[in-house]
Amino acid sequence: MARARRRKASKSESAEKSLSATAIVGLAEKAQLKLFHSPLREPYASLWVKDHWETWQIKSPAFEEWLSAMCYFQHGGVPCQQTLGAARNTLAGRALFGGPEERVYVRLSGHKGAIYVDLGNGSWQAVRITREGWDIVSHVPVKFVRAPGMQAMPHPTDGGTIDDLRPLLNLPDEDQWKLAVSWLIGAFRPDGPFPILVVEGTHGSAKSSCAKMLRALVDPNMSPLRAGPTNLRDLAISAANSWCLGFDNLSAVRPALSDALCRLSTGGGFSTRLLYTDGGEKIFEGMRPMLLNGIDIGIERADLLDRTITLSLPPIAEEARQTESELWTRFEALCPSILGSVFDAVACALRRRSDVTLMKLPRMADFAIWVCAAEPALGWSEGSFLKAFDRNRADANAVALEGSSLVQPIVRIAERGPWNGTPTELLHELAEELDELGQRLLPKTPRQLSQELRRLAPNLPASGITVAFGKTSGNNSERVITISKSGDGATLRR
Repeated sequence: MARARRRKASKSESAEKSLSATAIVGLAEKAQLKLFHSPLREPYASLWVKDHWETWQIKSPAFEEWLSAMCYFQHGGVPCQQTLGAARNTLAGRALFGGPEERVYVRLSGHKGAIYVDLGNGSWQAVRITREGWDIVSHVPVKFVRAPGMQAMPHPTDGGTIDDLRPLLNLPDEDQWKLAVSWLIGAFRPDGPFPILVVEGTHGSAKSSCAKMLRALVDPNMSPLRAGPTNLRDLAISAANSWCLGFDNLSAVRPALSDALCRLSTGGGFSTRLLYTDGGEKIFEGMRPMLLNGIDIGIERADLLDRTITLSLPPIAEEARQTESELWTRFEALCPSILGSVFDAVACALRRRSDVTLMKLPRMADFAIWVCAAEPALGWSEGSFLKAFDRNRADANAVALEGSSLVQPIVRIAERGPWNGTPTELLHELAEELDELGQRLLPKTPRQLSQELRRLAPNLPASGITVAFGKTSGNNSERVITISKSGDGATLRR
């Protein structure tokens, strides 16, 4: 019998056997790798690729692909998955316990008075916006990271005007146009707060197209509008992976989601338990621009309505309709110059915001000042945005009052003169008023009544009513609620 020939190992197999996890870590160190961790203790690496720096989470598939490619180019083969995993764990440990702490950003960041916007292209370029204007830079002083689904923005160009966007959006009047543009300009303010843009309309009003175009100018994504989050974990992940969030075809906003959207709009954190763990958390702390889209979203909670800008789109007449492909071809052709005009307005806001003084600060005051500072670059007369904003706020306030069964009986109580008492006493008083009105919709407990009144209190002055909360004096103090007509000098019961 002939002696079996021993098969010669391939170059790839030899590399797989010779490359240990320690050897892979050594290769990575020679590739100008910078290891660090975020404030949430997530390990990252900045690596030099061709002529630019890229930042990736060490435990991401993209970083593993880079490690595999580096091994192949250096040794002609790729180590096994177990070895790669061990190398990644080693680098992650060094980033956590030996690397500095640095913040990472998605799409947009402020830095030393300038705003940087990640273009999302293969060269990792960004737009730098300063008081003097904007330019495109290849080396960025902040750590941008990218999530799956993030798409590149077009290179902005000079010479455009924001008015080129107007024919593409089915907006009914000047107020709605100014509100849409104000949300767009506000979305490039790195430190928030951000009003929530609500786009409502019947079937055939192009509300989804409107929302998609606005998001495409801020933070383009493969899935620009998604179903509403079913839990806080989904919302936290979406906020961590995108600068702008878009939710499509909402018909209602549950109380838990409403509270989370409020925190995401004006600042605050929320956390949820990680899957398959008992103690781990997914934490998000910060603010994000948001879009909500639906026929009638039905937001009734006053605190969420207080943070919204609502666009109401009319149905499009049959003779004015066009195909979606035609609409998007026009948008893509105009997008670079529109984006350039948006950045001109943002630069104007940076230059003028410290000089803007408002006689009366509205809700979302920082956002309002920012947009007022950008008015000259938008071709708007001074104060025209605030007028549109105030009218929209008045509409939202009316919706909040109409959505609560407490308003009518509270008005009746206040008209009889200042009233004060405990939440329990007020619950009985309201029950009697509602009984006379033929209604029965009341909070079930005094605690729930107090919570609903606190949410409604900022909206009631529009109806001439003031609600105040306090306590009686002494060791056995009680919670007391005072209801009065605005201007009445009511005092708390002692």
